Amino acid sequence: MKRIITLLMLSGFIAVGLLSCSKETVDSAGRDVALNIIRTGVWEKATKTVSGNTDAGLNITTQLLDDDQTMNFDKDGRAWVKTEGATTQTSYSYSMPTNRKMIFDGTEYSIEESIVQSITTLTLINVTGPVRTQLVIKRKR
Repeated sequence: MKRIITLLMLSGFIAVGLLSCSKETVDSAGRDVALNIIRTGVWEKATKTVSGNTDAGLNITTQLLDDDQTMNFDKDGRAWVKTEGATTQTSYSYSMPTNRKMIFDGTEYSIEESIVQSITTLTLINVTGPVRTQLVIKRKR
């Protein structure tokens, strides 16, 4: 009987502790996990596609990385593009206000994947009026 009462009390304390976490704390923890996953490893392919319903039927795809380039998301808020054998580097600014949004190179995108589940592909979508911009960034498998 003492054991049951002790387990019930312990369960009650755990429940109160979990319920006392604010939504901001949970969101911040999710954002931190997503940032850590994005910052881990080397990204080796990045494609930007701009499409939309315009008179000309806009559909432009650009490779952001050449075959000899990789991208690393660093803690300094920059996504550094590195070229094999080169000393100069280019970079894009980035930040994550939430675990479902990323501001990349000054544009706010929605993150399509659940970052915790998908660590090999990062898909970013921005829709502004009739124009849809999609960034697909892939890492080594």
